Amino acid sequence: MKTIFITGASSGIGKATTELFSAKGWRVIATMRNPEKGKELAVLPNVVVMPLDLTDSRQIKETSREALEKYDVDVLFNNAGYGIMAPLERIPEEEIRKLFDTDVIGAMLVTQQFIPHFKQRRSGVILTTTSLAGTIAFPRDAVYGAAKRAQEGMMESLWYEMKPFGVAVKSMIPGGTKTNFQTPLNDVTGYEKASARQRAWLLDGNSEFPLPEEAAGVVWQAATDEEDRLRYPTDSVCRKLYEQYLGMGTEKFKKYFSKILFE
Repeated sequence: MKTIFITGASSGIGKATTELFSAKGWRVIATMRNPEKGKELAVLPNVVVMPLDLTDSRQIKETSREALEKYDVDVLFNNAGYGIMAPLERIPEEEIRKLFDTDVIGAMLVTQQFIPHFKQRRSGVILTTTSLAGTIAFPRDAVYGAAKRAQEGMMESLWYEMKPFGVAVKSMIPGGTKTNFQTPLNDVTGYEKASARQRAWLLDGNSEFPLPEEAAGVVWQAATDEEDRLRYPTDSVCRKLYEQYLGMGTEKFKKYFSKILFE
């Protein structure tokens, strides 16, 4: 039985991915800060709920070690994280450090625990949920966008490090997704109109953002397609905007997007 280890599995993309992989006959090690939130998942076939707080380096080592001792993990899916949206000067230092501790350092420390396992077996897949904000810069995203670009940098470097060992490394890139994604700081001061226009652009004419089940389907594709591909936009809307940005290039895009936001 194939096994996937997922962080941030209690809600959103992590929960939808847990449900999908369980339905596909995989064992899922579903980790989360509060295992009480995983009761609904624990009753699914072959789902194992374990505690994992990405700001607790000791727990990262303990949970990872326990999982690897009990199961031959095929896929690591770094999915846990949260966002901050505010003008940079309005974000307290402690909030910046807290977000990087979770989204960047936590993901790095988890990945470190699994690399020797994948190298030894000379196969496997490392996935990380980054963000469209890790490619396209948005106003009020200086901290979150920087964290997601850090994750993208980690993944691109890992692609080279893991290639000689037959291990795939892939970024899952959501845009706007209809989840309860946590943004404990969401400050639009001075950017009220720009924020509304940005949201409209991200919706791309749709009334709602894509559901997390669509992203879970792309995670399944990335985990099983055996393609040597680094980046996977996780829904059709994000894919369109991502390709638009790449096609235009940074300089042309920033002029185009600033007109949408401010004119």
